[in-house]
Amino acid sequence: MPPERQVVGFIARGAVGEGRLFESIGSALGLPPEGVTRFDVDGPADAAVLVETALRSSGFRTDVTLYIDASRTRGAVGLTSVEVAARVAALLGEEVLVSPPADDPAVATSWFLITPDGKRFRASEASPGGDEDSVDIDRASLRPL
Repeated sequence: MPPERQVVGFIARGAVGEGRLFESIGSALGLPPEGVTRFDVDGPADAAVLVETALRSSGFRTDVTLYIDASRTRGAVGLTSVEVAARVAALLGEEVLVSPPADDPAVATSWFLITPDGKRFRASEASPGGDEDSVDIDRASLRPL
C-alpha cells in the first residue's frame, strides 16, 4: 500500500526552474536529490516528495504543490505549508505566498507572504476575482503575522 502523503503548497514570486526548485525543497526537508521528483500520474510514486508545479502568467508565478511522505523526511511530520514555504523561500531567495489555514475567516481574500529572510505578513490579494491565472498582493495591505 502506498504511503499516505501530506499535501502542502505555496506560490513563489519568480518563474523558478524545476532543478533549482527541487534542490531547494530537498534541502529544506533534508533529502538527497533523488528524494524529490515530479508528480506523474502514470509514473512511479516512490520518491519521498512528489512535486506538481504550474506557471502563472503574472504576479506570483510558480505555483507549487508538494506531496510529502513524512515518514521518509526528517522533521517533516506535521509541517504546515507556512513552515515548508519559509524554508524553501530562504533557500530560493524568493518571496512566497501561502493560503491561510482553512479555518481563517479571511482565507478567500488574503494570503500569508513569507520573505526570503523569514519575515511573515498577512496580505490582501490585489484585484481579487480578477485574472484567474494571476495571483498578486496589495503591498499596502501588509501586516506582520
